[in-house]
Amino acid sequence: MMNASHQPALQPIGLPPEQFAVAFPFHFALGLDLKFLQAGSSLRRLCPDVQPGVPLDQIFNPIRPQGEISLDWVQANQSRFFLLEHRTTKLLLRGEFMRLPAKDTLVFLGSPWFTDSSEIIALGLNLGDFAIHDPVADMLQVFQANKMALEDAKKLAAKLTAQRAELRQANERLQQHEAETRKLALIAERTDNAVVLTDATGKVVWVNAGFTRLTGYTLDETIGKKPGLLLQGTETDPATVRYMHEQLSKGEGFKAQIINYSKTGRKYWLATEVQPIRNEAGEILNFMAIQSDITERKNSETLLLETSTLQRAMLEGAGYAIIATNTQGIIQLFNPAAERMLGYSASEMVGKQSPGVFHIAEEIVARAQELTAELAHEVKPGFEAFVAKAELGQPDQREWTYVRKDGSRFPVLLSITTLFDTHGKITGHLGVASDLTERKRDEEKLRATLSELELFNRVMMNREQRVLELKHEINQMLAANGRPPVYPSVNETKSEQPTQ
Repeated sequence: MMNASHQPALQPIGLPPEQFAVAFPFHFALGLDLKFLQAGSSLRRLCPDVQPGVPLDQIFNPIRPQGEISLDWVQANQSRFFLLEHRTTKLLLRGEFMRLPAKDTLVFLGSPWFTDSSEIIALGLNLGDFAIHDPVADMLQVFQANKMALEDAKKLAAKLTAQRAELRQANERLQQHEAETRKLALIAERTDNAVVLTDATGKVVWVNAGFTRLTGYTLDETIGKKPGLLLQGTETDPATVRYMHEQLSKGEGFKAQIINYSKTGRKYWLATEVQPIRNEAGEILNFMAIQSDITERKNSETLLLETSTLQRAMLEGAGYAIIATNTQGIIQLFNPAAERMLGYSASEMVGKQSPGVFHIAEEIVARAQELTAELAHEVKPGFEAFVAKAELGQPDQREWTYVRKDGSRFPVLLSITTLFDTHGKITGHLGVASDLTERKRDEEKLRATLSELELFNRVMMNREQRVLELKHEINQMLAANGRPPVYPSVNETKSEQPTQ
């Protein structure tokens, strides 16, 4: 056995600079004049003003122990705990000062002092900024865990009775989970939607009252059976059924709309959403389906489709040009009558043009001036000239001149209506125009006929007047010869006529 006197003497342990920096990333070294000589990488990143030659008291404030930063202050409290505050970032450093015996150097070995994890996040720190042995990260984790546990306990305590307030958090969470489960079961039982729970093979294990109300089948009648065998019928879409089976076989959820039949044979549209329920290992235990009767909605969609078809037929078969625009004046609808009337195709106009393309610019300017005077505010000579009155809810029907694609012109009677939504917001404008060419031609014919009749009437009246004058002259000649008048009534008529 080796004698104790021959044991080798203990050698002092020194750390190379690289290992020292890793062990103390927040350290700094000072000369006896308390000016920085060096600092750890983490400290330099957070406090870039820590530079060699800068005095300690320009960068940090003393928190503990109290006093002013000086060499005497450091030496007098060398065995005590120091707490320094960075003037700019307010970072707190806690640690101790050590004087290196072989050098006139003071070394501060410390680490940040945090009270909340949010301070670490705000400073952008991570675990790599701390030494492995630094307890700050562990302390913060414990602090945060305790804080979260306290918050959870307060939330749970508000819901539970005072007698259960002292139970452990695990028991409280278990009780809360049980309460939520009971609540979900109660909701599923009372909801108007049908709820179906099957096993992994798709056989029913539970249905709620909503399912019974919808289908007429009770739980006893459905348990152990596949819902499709009970509910699907002649009008059920086979493609939808295949899609549902494929999704179930892959263990994936899906949404679908399908025709089903109740126990009494009533046909109804069903919207269903099916989701798998898995255990912790990912194995499918059940499938849950939530279903709702959408028959009324489907009937409304069918009616709307029929109405839309009728409206489309009316638009396409109308003899009037029907042109609709959005609020910016861009054409959204250009019916076949408009195509025939103007020579443009709908594809050339819809989404691309404004009605101004087939109007005369001078008429638009004149109309804008009329409306400016009539409405007592400026109406600009553009699309606004067409819709200014209609947007006020006033009727706007007047004659315009349309210009066909080939440049020819023809008169139209244009009625413009502004479209509003249920909230009174303008959604667009609708113009209905009828070609006045035939009517104008008929009016011209009528005016010509009336002119001819008036001329003929004047000629006939002149002839009648001349006959009366001749009869009167004959009567005068007879009277001069002392003979009675041949036309006595002429004299009476002549005397009744006003003096010219």
